[in-house]
Amino acid sequence: MKAAISSTLASLFCLFAAIDLVAAETLMNEPGWERSRAMQSIDREAARATLKPLYELARAGDNAKLLDALSAITLDAGIEAPMQDYLVYRFTLGLSDMDANAVNATVIGFLANYPARTLVAHDDRPGMGVPLFNVRAAAHGISSSWDRQMGAAVAESLVGESPDRFITSYLQATPAGRRGFIDTLEFASSEQLEKLGASALPRITEHPELTLVAAQVAINSGNLELLQTTVTLGGGPDMARVLKTASLNLNTAEAAELLEYTLQLDSASKAALAIAQLAPSRLDDTAVREMMFNTLSDRELGAAAALVLGVSDDPAIKTRLSEIAQGHDGLKAQRAALAISTAEMAGRTER
Repeated sequence: MKAAISSTLASLFCLFAAIDLVAAETLMNEPGWERSRAMQSIDREAARATLKPLYELARAGDNAKLLDALSAITLDAGIEAPMQDYLVYRFTLGLSDMDANAVNATVIGFLANYPARTLVAHDDRPGMGVPLFNVRAAAHGISSSWDRQMGAAVAESLVGESPDRFITSYLQATPAGRRGFIDTLEFASSEQLEKLGASALPRITEHPELTLVAAQVAINSGNLELLQTTVTLGGGPDMARVLKTASLNLNTAEAAELLEYTLQLDSASKAALAIAQLAPSRLDDTAVREMMFNTLSDRELGAAAALVLGVSDDPAIKTRLSEIAQGHDGLKAQRAALAISTAEMAGRTER
């Protein structure tokens, strides 16, 4: 049950994230319809009657007839544009209730390239038109969700069978499929996690994409040493996610140890990410707080530490920053002043 719920939530997250992404790409045409007028033109009862045979074709796997039926809707001059878009959009959303890859790539391609016929004014930019029913975004969301489900299915069959094949298949998967592999690690045994970590770690330098796998293995198994080694050897755009996930799962002492370890690495970018992800919620811990104050004078990392200290509401931290800002340690004083100005700016923004 836990796996099913996690899979469903993950699928919905993929869907809505993709909708936001594709919607952002459509802000280029002028609106051609008034929103309320477009909505009034939609006959939902007629839509249900039209959608039923489409779903039947999808469940039957008759992709050719399904594609013909979808095309016929868009070519029917007797159906107004909002109704056309609504029918195709509702059909696309309905695919989320079906098994992964219920329709073939041709049908998904048709939906993913569907040109919206009903553009309405954007809420914040009235001169820009956005689809009333964003079929393309929904199709991309469905496709990503299915890739994630398929990735999880493949990973589940490999996690206990062959760590090396798990790693190879992960590298060959799509970005959405890889998220399915990561999902599966939540339910892996300690022994399986240990084997996966041993398989992933030696290949991280060549394949930075494995940073997330090794880190998730380390977090799920509670292996702080493996996590530290992963941060040392790993890289790529997943590093911020790795440190954020670590922050959410480590206790204060473990987070402080990882932060101190990362600050000592020969990588200002990793150290800055560690400060941003691990420190803000733990400034009440003496070790973390002192690390931030000591880092203020660091030429590369002082600004990052100042930003973290600056958003703290702790009166003692504010007082200490004021004292440092009035002192004679040039760079450290400048960073303390930056922290104070950050706090003032944040306060104005909240008001």
